[in-house]
Amino acid sequence: MDAERIEKSPHAFWMNTCGIDTYRRSTSHARHDTPWNGFSQEGVLVCTLWLDEIVDIFDDLENRVRRFVEIGGKAKGWRGPAVAHGKEADDNLRRASAEKRRVVGYEAEPDAAALQKGDRKVAHFYMDRAHELKRIFAFSSGQMLERLKVDEAFRSARNGADNQKLEAGYLFELIEPQGEFPGKLTIVDTFAPSGGEGVADDEEDLFDDANEKASTFDEYALKALPILVEHVLCQKDDVLRPMTYKELAERLGRRNKNGVAWARGLGHVLGRVTALIDNLTTVWAEPIPYLTTVVVASQGTGKGLPGIGIRGKWHGYDKLTRSEKEWKVMAEYQRILNFGSRWNDLLKLIGLPPVLPPDLASASADSASGGWGGGESDEHKALKSFIRANPQLVGAHQDWAATEEYALRSGDELDVFFKSDHTWIGVEVKSSVSDGFERDYERGLYQVVKYKAVLTAQASIDHPSHPPAVKVFLVLESDLPHKYRTVAAALGVEVKTADRLPA
Repeated sequence: MDAERIEKSPHAFWMNTCGIDTYRRSTSHARHDTPWNGFSQEGVLVCTLWLDEIVDIFDDLENRVRRFVEIGGKAKGWRGPAVAHGKEADDNLRRASAEKRRVVGYEAEPDAAALQKGDRKVAHFYMDRAHELKRIFAFSSGQMLERLKVDEAFRSARNGADNQKLEAGYLFELIEPQGEFPGKLTIVDTFAPSGGEGVADDEEDLFDDANEKASTFDEYALKALPILVEHVLCQKDDVLRPMTYKELAERLGRRNKNGVAWARGLGHVLGRVTALIDNLTTVWAEPIPYLTTVVVASQGTGKGLPGIGIRGKWHGYDKLTRSEKEWKVMAEYQRILNFGSRWNDLLKLIGLPPVLPPDLASASADSASGGWGGGESDEHKALKSFIRANPQLVGAHQDWAATEEYALRSGDELDVFFKSDHTWIGVEVKSSVSDGFERDYERGLYQVVKYKAVLTAQASIDHPSHPPAVKVFLVLESDLPHKYRTVAAALGVEVKTADRLPA
């Protein structure tokens, strides 16, 4: 039997897995420059998994041992470099969640002598103990966590150290590998610069003809259109997660000679998709939404935005600020989602078969004709029901009238609404689905501002002499991203996290 591989040098570990040089300033700076997690060249988030912080729990129902770890968060015992490292690690975890990136981890043996001094150093990494990490949300996975008594297991493992926690971390389960791990095999640089053999999706590459014939682009356009429609119809909770050019290349089976997804030239393909749609004659009163905006760059200055082909339809787009561009695109995403089952009608007009994702296979055409593509997620439904069943969490009472999907006179709907003679309380909820498109959290903040204004107006009309007090909360399954916390404070929006609500 081969000996287990170990790596005693954190410098060598991070160079091997992520290309991070902790000696870039000097070896004496290594401790300050050694991260707690980092992104590999393939965009995989690699985490340190302290062996003494992994909890093993036997699942009687499934007759197997399940392993959990909590990483991220914030502890009051952090000093010096730990503060910066903790923030960086937290930001990386949020980015991985928002961009739906793989998260993996390597088990690390802590240095026993350092632990006795209240410090934490790596004695060595186990290079053959690499794990896929699956994010577990305490709210939607509540029954499983309660059944396995995961919280109790962590408290026991920490031996009273819970009082060091200022902010909870992120719970992950260690599961079967979903792909290769950085550091286990030779890392191949698939992000070669323009002109190389990589999958770059910068503006020049997207309109590089890659020596392909125009007819080839037309063939790819007919393949790409149903892929984009299916992507839209699979979305949940009125949130459209964009698709990167690399993801589209993968779905199209477009690869270079090395088998790597080939995004070069996709600008021409998407241009032909748009032309197919624009040339249709329909009976719909509203213009067909700009479908190809759902495909965005994964790197460069335009990361997260559609490519330069958008300039041909959106005049003045180039003069917008980055934030204005993002909101312009998000508004278009709402139009795309609201187009509903008409996307399948569009495919039929072009002569292509309709696509029916699993969630819509049993739905009638009428029930799928409006609203977002894939409807409401189970997570969103569960969070609404939880809030309605526990009105005290937002300051309401059990004897108040409670309604889900309460219709406002502006044409909007509140997820949950509590009503008494003297107080009206509205709740907008965002499930973990919003982690796939962080901008939806910012939208939620402004939705609360709007809903409060509309409810206040309704209260003054219905009860001009003594209008009831109005409150509106934003309740999240996940955490509000750090970058939006100042926005929430400035807008006066009270945000609550379901996992941290008092019992």
